Amino acid sequence: PHDPAAYTRDLMAGDVFELMDHLNIKRANIMGYSMGAYLALAAALAKPERIGDLIVGGVGGAVFGPPRPNAPLVEAMEAESIDAISDPLARSFRQFADDQGEDRLALAACAKARTEPIAGAVSEIKVPTLVVAGVRDELAGDPDELAARIPGARAVDEMAGCTDRRL
Repeated sequence: PHDPAAYTRDLMAGDVFELMDHLNIKRANIMGYSMGAYLALAAALAKPERIGDLIVGGVGGAVFGPPRPNAPLVEAMEAESIDAISDPLARSFRQFADDQGEDRLALAACAKARTEPIAGAVSEIKVPTLVVAGVRDELAGDPDELAARIPGARAVDEMAGCTDRRL
C-alpha cells in the first residue's frame, strides 16, 4: 500500500503473526535486518511466546539516539529521477531500491509512518537475542549498546569472523 497508516510497527508485527498462523507455525525463530530488525524486536515484544530465538542485524546503539529525519529518504523515493537527489545516503537507498525493483512509493509511505520509538521497551524482551552490526556501520551503532539493554542478549560484529565482543 502507499498509505503510511498501513506501516505502523504494530500492524507490521501483526502481519508476521498472521503469516505464521496461515502457515500453521505456532512458534518460530525470527531474524530481521535493518528495518526488519525493528519489526522483529516489535514482534518479540508483542508475543514473546511465539518467538524462539531472535536475531537482529544492522541495528545497535543508534536506536537510543535521536531519530533520523525521514524527509530525505521520502524525497528520494518520490523523486522522478535519481539525478535530483543530493543527499548521498538517501541517494544510495534510492539506488538500492531501484536495483532491487522495489515499490518506491510503498517505501516512501513506510518512511512516513509514525511509529513509537522502540528503545524504551527493549529491556522487556524475554527471548534469547543476538544483536549483529558491522563495526563500521554508523547507522546501526554499537551492537553491544543494544544487547546490554536486552536481558541475556549477546552482541557480535560483522568483521573478522563475527567475534563475540562480550567474551
